[in-house]
Amino acid sequence: MAVKDIIQRYETSHLSIAETSDSRHRSSSHHNAALSDPPPRPARFIRRPSSSHKQRTESITLSSFSSPYDHNESTIDITEASVLISRPSHSTANRPTSANDQTTYDELPHTNPGHLHSLNLTHQPVAATLIFARNAAPLYLPQLDKHLESIPPPPWLSGDFSGRGVFPPMDKLLKLGLSLDDLEANSAVAPAWRNRKGILGSAVNLVLGLTGSSALASFYSLQGLFNTIQIFALLLSTIGMKHKSNLGDKWRKLFLGTIPNVLALNFASTLVQSLIFLIIFMAIAAGLLFYFFRSTTQCDRYNTTEGLAPIEVNGKRWGLVIVTFLLTVIYLPLSTMAVHVLVWSQDLWIVPNPYTNATHFPPTIAPLGPQSEFRDPLDFCWTTTMKRNEINFAPVIIIISAIVILFLTIWFPVALRRVIAQSVPKIDKYSELGRPRNSLDMDSEYHRLLSRDRNPFAFLYGGFRREWGTYESTYLFAKLNTLIITAIIDPDNCLFRNSSRSFIPVIRQILLLISMVVFFVIQCLFAPFLDPVNNASEWTSRLNYVTTAAVALAVALSVPGKNILNTYVLYAIYIITYGLSFYFTIINLGIMQRVVKRLTRRFDFSIDIFSPHLDISPTSPHTKRRIWQESISTLLLTNTDCKIPTKQVMNFAQARDSEFPPYLTDFCGTPGERHVENLKILREVGSLSYRRAIALISGPDYVWHQELQHIIQEHFTGPDCYWKNPRIDSVPGCTSFFGNAWWIPFPPTLVIRYDEGPTAVLQEATDFQTYINQNALRDIQQRRQIRLSLRALEGQRVFWPYQHKTAIGASAFRCCGSRYKVNTSKEYATSILRIKRNGHLVWRDSQLGSGFKVELHYSKNVVVTGDIIGLNDDYDLNYQLARFLEFNRELVAQRLEHIEKAISTYRHHHKRECAWKNKVLTYRFLTNVYDQPRDPDGLAESSIEFERDIRVRQLMVGSEAVFRAAYERLAVISGSEAATWWYLFWDDLWRRNHDTIAGLELHASDFDPQYRTSIAYTPLPRPALEAFLRQRGLLSVTPRWADFFHSGFLNKIYLRLNEAAFRASARAIMFHVGSDSAELDMDDIDVATRGQSSTLGTGGGTDHDDSRIRTRPTYRWEGLLNDPWKGGKHRPHWLAKLGAWFGLTPLWRSGTPSNGLAVDVRLEGGRYIIMQESIRRQHVGVP
Repeated sequence: MAVKDIIQRYETSHLSIAETSDSRHRSSSHHNAALSDPPPRPARFIRRPSSSHKQRTESITLSSFSSPYDHNESTIDITEASVLISRPSHSTANRPTSANDQTTYDELPHTNPGHLHSLNLTHQPVAATLIFARNAAPLYLPQLDKHLESIPPPPWLSGDFSGRGVFPPMDKLLKLGLSLDDLEANSAVAPAWRNRKGILGSAVNLVLGLTGSSALASFYSLQGLFNTIQIFALLLSTIGMKHKSNLGDKWRKLFLGTIPNVLALNFASTLVQSLIFLIIFMAIAAGLLFYFFRSTTQCDRYNTTEGLAPIEVNGKRWGLVIVTFLLTVIYLPLSTMAVHVLVWSQDLWIVPNPYTNATHFPPTIAPLGPQSEFRDPLDFCWTTTMKRNEINFAPVIIIISAIVILFLTIWFPVALRRVIAQSVPKIDKYSELGRPRNSLDMDSEYHRLLSRDRNPFAFLYGGFRREWGTYESTYLFAKLNTLIITAIIDPDNCLFRNSSRSFIPVIRQILLLISMVVFFVIQCLFAPFLDPVNNASEWTSRLNYVTTAAVALAVALSVPGKNILNTYVLYAIYIITYGLSFYFTIINLGIMQRVVKRLTRRFDFSIDIFSPHLDISPTSPHTKRRIWQESISTLLLTNTDCKIPTKQVMNFAQARDSEFPPYLTDFCGTPGERHVENLKILREVGSLSYRRAIALISGPDYVWHQELQHIIQEHFTGPDCYWKNPRIDSVPGCTSFFGNAWWIPFPPTLVIRYDEGPTAVLQEATDFQTYINQNALRDIQQRRQIRLSLRALEGQRVFWPYQHKTAIGASAFRCCGSRYKVNTSKEYATSILRIKRNGHLVWRDSQLGSGFKVELHYSKNVVVTGDIIGLNDDYDLNYQLARFLEFNRELVAQRLEHIEKAISTYRHHHKRECAWKNKVLTYRFLTNVYDQPRDPDGLAESSIEFERDIRVRQLMVGSEAVFRAAYERLAVISGSEAATWWYLFWDDLWRRNHDTIAGLELHASDFDPQYRTSIAYTPLPRPALEAFLRQRGLLSVTPRWADFFHSGFLNKIYLRLNEAAFRASARAIMFHVGSDSAELDMDDIDVATRGQSSTLGTGGGTDHDDSRIRTRPTYRWEGLLNDPWKGGKHRPHWLAKLGAWFGLTPLWRSGTPSNGLAVDVRLEGGRYIIMQESIRRQHVGVP
């Protein structure tokens, strides 16, 4: 069917609407059915042409658009003003201009929002949930349809509809097959099948879930280890038997013949074999722990290095990943076996258990032999032999087990907690609009960071919520608790062997039940896992432990029916809980989540799209971000000369608590890197600080600031810098006020990491001047020279005689005598001078990190501090220190030049790098171009005035088509609030749902806002939209179960669109909250129900393309429009998360639900008509 025929059909159906309601409904159904006949194809949307439209499209040019983004070139705008706007302005452009229409409508009686209806109608409002249901009657809004028809089509669709491709430069993004987020991070998210974080994280949770079960506690013994090794030996022996004739090869014989025989344990006794293997495994664990300790000494994600030196990245660190994974896996079994050794459980008894089936305690056992040769029959605890003349290896095993418990059981979780805390990614406090993130936005950003996290420990914290990343170490302790209770509170070990064999099991089950209940309550209260499905899975696991412990306690107490409890009930518990655990594992897979989304026909949005507080003003940050800013970023990051090098890793020197702004390290000199760095700074410091910094480096104090920066970078950065804040008397933990300083060019910041550890941050010009004055003092210069001289002696053998005295006698007391002590002394002449540091900064093989603790090593065991050479905290040049420097003057002279040269090159390198960065792309580019949409005419010329890099200049001059396309798009959708909302709706719907709804992907050119032909730029009346969706197979004449779009959803769209078009006018639709008769518009409802919801705001909504399903509480109006309508007060329902727990939806209703909304409409002629329209027909006689 040709486009001309479709338009003609729409004209016919539209003209028939004006006749009668019944004939209109039949005509619409007839034509809609006709339009659904052709198969889906990428045809364009329907537009009813008119003479007025034709005149408009012929006369429209770019200059005819008046954009709210036009600013003076010197204006700095980062949407701070929009942050203060609590409610978008009501544009009069949204209202119809027909004089007759306006007069007729304004004459109608209409009450102010919030007051009772003055007409006392007997009409009952309709619940919003009924209007938005899948089988709802259509909402008839003829005035809105007329208003939408009056909106002119985009200028690029006029004439012969030429140029239907993708807007530049988004076409380059589509060709690369990457998202803008991929380009900014310069890396793509690994697919699930090769994502080590997800694979190892799932494996760790699975292993801990299995090994932490009390049902397996009995297997963590030497006999269990013995049996495991034997099974492995039998498997290898079986393989060996198949190839027995070919065992001539020595390697095959070794692996398939000799080793199976050794593993078959054909030597010594079972106890000795088990102890040997236990020692071997403990030795392996010790080696793994030592590797873990050595590899994690410098693992702090944000404080590993000081200053602006390149961050060392040692590949993917698979060794550390594997070692950490193995330690986590063996933690529970090996710790439990070590406890078995300490309590000397029956697996270690050298004799059969004499307490089994014993009739009295202690049992009577015949002697094993002569008393002089054998121990007492019951003296078998903590011994590996019953013969008195044989060596007892028990002390060795006990010592090794104690070491394992000390380091593996206790130290490892503590160290793991420290490492995880240092590795968890920090979240920028601001969005890329420079606006503060709320808690929900922080959670969403944390999810995004985790998906791209390449830290070797990401598999340990990737499954937990923000601020709960270290829960894995606590999780280990929680799992171990069950096993320890089972191993210790046992009548078959040497601690409780003489206790009652009926009383001890009861005590054990009581302790297990209490422990399980405590952990169950903790899980219910804190829900530490990242998504509700994992929390529900862990909740089920804990419930399994609680019920199992309760059943075991009942059995231990011999309650009636214990056989049934110990069989059928226990099996039922296992089937239900493990079945649910399997279900949770499957339903939480990404592919299953998308299947569930298709089955539930759910649309996901990143913003509260139906909220009246959504900023749809002409200067909406959402539209600016999605059109102008994305175009600028794509332009820079896809251009051949400006893009980030493929192998470049985007690492930033930054503080965990954002004490100072970030700085891109390993700069390669491309504008793309600088653009991403600007965005990172904006996310870190916010728009106010960014704007203030721009004013500082380009305002009236520019010359003064440049002079201060030059002096600091040239002379007073690096080690041995001094700062004592005149406004603060003392700094906790700081004594010398010397440290390592580095300069961050934007926002201008000086950071000093003191030798003792604290950090000072200077950002005011007056502080910079004071800092220069202090370091220029003669006294400070002299102290710095002393420190440099000592640095020159570091690692050298220095001359300084020292007499070391050692006490060799023992002091004693006599009743009438005195105390005495004997000392010996040894003379030393030389020593090795070493400097211990707290920070780490290596430059040209020189350690420049903060910290300056001098030590003299005379021998391995004789180490003295710098006090013996007269060194104090103030580095005063006293007589003793002067003698020391004089003795070693030649050494100082030989190495001082090398130290000073290293420090000088460090300063000059970073000074040049800072200037290089500003030359490649200035910091003003973000405020003057990226954040300031404006007419392309003159944009390139004004940008060239402050951009000096030839690549950026050529890009700006040669990309006029990009700026023009972006500006046109903004101008088109900013013409009215209705057009703005329409664009945001379709843009967000595409971004969050295109990979799930096949019809959207099939007709991408009709929905994707990157295409010129997207529906997002052309608001359609409802009949036209229905025909548009039916033609593409997304809406059926007869509603079908598989349809994503349905009548109720279209009602919701046009109800919100009516609010955008006719807000605060007589055409606005009125609502009621619950059974209250007061009429409220959407803004009044927002005020009236604010105290009943814990989720406010409209969401960040400024991320790039991200179709990943994120779990979150519902946005405010998502909840309000779905709350069931009823009277009375509501309370938070504890089952609100039930759907999220079972993975059926990523959303849950937070806070206290409202009483539901009702809409002032009435069902008439098979459709909903608003009350005002019904009244207008009665009073004016309009059909």
